[in-house]
Amino acid sequence: MYDVIVIGSGIGGLTAAGMLARVAGKRVLVLEKHTEPGGQTHGFRRDGASWDVGLHYVGEMGPGGSLRLYLDYLSGGKLEWNPLPDHYDRFVYPGLDFSVPSGERRYESALIRAFSDEARAIHRYFRDIRRVGRWVELGFARGMVPRPAAPLLRAAQRLTGRLATRTTGDYLRRRFTDPRLRALLASQWGDYGLPPSRSAFAIHALIVGHYLEGAWFPRGGSPRVARTIEEGIERAGGAIRVAQEVVEILAEEGSAVGVRVRDHRRPGAPEIIHRAPVIISDAGAEATFNRLLPTDGPIGEATAPARERIGRIGEGCSAVATYLRLREDPRALGIDGGNVWVFQDFDHEAMVDEDGLPRSAYLSFPSIKSGEGAPTAEIISFLPPSLFADWRGSEKGSRGPRYAGLKRRIAERQLLLAESAVPGLSGLVESSESGTPLTFEHYTAHADGVFYGLPATPGRYRSAPLGPTTPIQGLYLSGQDAGSLGIVGAMMGGVAAASQVLGPRGYPAIRQAVGRGPEPADGDFPLPPGKHHAVLASKRRLGESTWDVVLRIDGDAGPWVPGQHARLLVGDHTWRDYSIVGIEDGLLRLLISTRTGGRGSRFVEEAPLGARTQVELPLGGFRLAAGERRRVFVATGTGLAPLVPMIHQAAGEGCESTLLFGCRTRAEDLTSLLDEPLPARVTLCLSREAAELVEGAVHGRVTDALEAMPREPDAGYYLCGSAAMVGQARSLLESQGISRIHVEEY
Repeated sequence: MYDVIVIGSGIGGLTAAGMLARVAGKRVLVLEKHTEPGGQTHGFRRDGASWDVGLHYVGEMGPGGSLRLYLDYLSGGKLEWNPLPDHYDRFVYPGLDFSVPSGERRYESALIRAFSDEARAIHRYFRDIRRVGRWVELGFARGMVPRPAAPLLRAAQRLTGRLATRTTGDYLRRRFTDPRLRALLASQWGDYGLPPSRSAFAIHALIVGHYLEGAWFPRGGSPRVARTIEEGIERAGGAIRVAQEVVEILAEEGSAVGVRVRDHRRPGAPEIIHRAPVIISDAGAEATFNRLLPTDGPIGEATAPARERIGRIGEGCSAVATYLRLREDPRALGIDGGNVWVFQDFDHEAMVDEDGLPRSAYLSFPSIKSGEGAPTAEIISFLPPSLFADWRGSEKGSRGPRYAGLKRRIAERQLLLAESAVPGLSGLVESSESGTPLTFEHYTAHADGVFYGLPATPGRYRSAPLGPTTPIQGLYLSGQDAGSLGIVGAMMGGVAAASQVLGPRGYPAIRQAVGRGPEPADGDFPLPPGKHHAVLASKRRLGESTWDVVLRIDGDAGPWVPGQHARLLVGDHTWRDYSIVGIEDGLLRLLISTRTGGRGSRFVEEAPLGARTQVELPLGGFRLAAGERRRVFVATGTGLAPLVPMIHQAAGEGCESTLLFGCRTRAEDLTSLLDEPLPARVTLCLSREAAELVEGAVHGRVTDALEAMPREPDAGYYLCGSAAMVGQARSLLESQGISRIHVEEY
């Protein structure tokens, strides 16, 4: 039995779990719905390129800074930070291009040079930013100290509360006469997700103040946040379990006692129950009080005031994010890794035009910031979730051509906006994909994809806080709704939750431990269920850049479904996902491409036989769907790996299968190198070699062969391989009205 259960592995949940594990030795079970830990700090990869979904930059992470000390402690000193360029934010408007320098005085001086008539107001603005920032910090402290001390902090807050709880728009109108300056100062509103007319000046001041001395980004990418914190949780006997969907918080006699979970790692997603005397929800206040707890009976009566406050605060914004893979390093265009905010005009209130297309965009460059990987960029545009209301409740991957068309039009507008500020960017784009509010909801469980949680309106700051304590004994909130918006605000919500769990001496104990710094921790420790120590048993090169790898794993891998994947530790808290070809007698077989030359590639090529590592499995929801009389499998490269066991499973079910396998030459034909022939009609597609010498082969890309095939509406189409191929094949099938499309993208 665990001491504490945490729902959600966002930075708030990880912080609470990590503090309880490291400070008090608590055994903490963290349950995450997604297959990747980290919440908004997680990332994803395609063909050696990576993107970060929620963490784009963080302030106050200079060595020795107070916030940096928290993450140094939680990560055991293993999370490192790259500074962004001196001018970390650039704001581009028609006729106005302004770059924000690091340092409060330099920022203030740059504004005065650009708007000399507003010098006194600008000086007063930075004074107000500091005053209101301290007001918000007192609010943080109220959640960390024992309850008897909280009223004293509330009394101290009253001195600045009236200024803090105005809207940002109202504050700017009262202070400044130049509408261009008002718009410029509000440019960062995307960092808290509400335009000036709706946001409290409190959150605006907090965010602006947070970045005054510059910005930083995790070295190696944002997924390292979760992975470096994870070790401390596991060393104390805890675990982070992914693909675990918490559907209910269990309560007995008015106290939280456990959770009911759907285990999506196992066939059929069976429901299981975990019990613990303390439950911390990092799922957000709305999900906790409206969906995970009963809304009737004694529990519903106790939480009714919280649900009422949530309803009064209202709904926030969401966004569409477009992820670009670039042909070459964008530094060739003068990009230095700083952020670029592009606005169609000086009006921040209208997020989209009459056609529902964005009027602004935020542009960042993950590969430059992280210091590794293929060249990438991201474009984010904020918009109301109602834009995608027609597809609420639909299943990811089955939303039809109209949804795909809207995504495409938004992405085109985003790229047009980005191109206006960074000429030549569109010419570097090799491939792209987009995520909508529905995508964010699918992966993070935030209703309508409102990933900032409860919106930072004046009403939120005027109301009594919703966390970290709750009306239910043994239940606490962490994350943004217990702290404040953004990565650091969510982290402090986690600190607050851990402080309350540990009692009156909790926060002083945490501060003392953080002040001492990270403690060295070496040597092996027992791995939690689902993770295994592994030894490299054999590896065999198949062609120029493909390896057949076999690992011997300790313990029982448990049941797995053809199509699932394993997660392999390739060194230094870095994990890579590889599809499972088979598991038999403790031997895990993988097909691994080393074409990208990244960390996973280097591990496979350089690790000697007998090398020890770790494996987490089984993971993923890629599997055969029921009710399909015929199946068409489409693959390139090692995208064949998950399809091999799926084709064998389909044959066992008496289902007819066709495989289209694409490669450049016969030497790369993995289908001919398998241990046994596939029970499917195989068409080999050779893109760089004549096909006449190979029976049944065709010359051209695999998508050409797919387009030439007659359509069967009842067939299921399974796509796996390069992101470019999968995107093209999917678009082709969607344009032809095919709805049964199943995707695994690597």
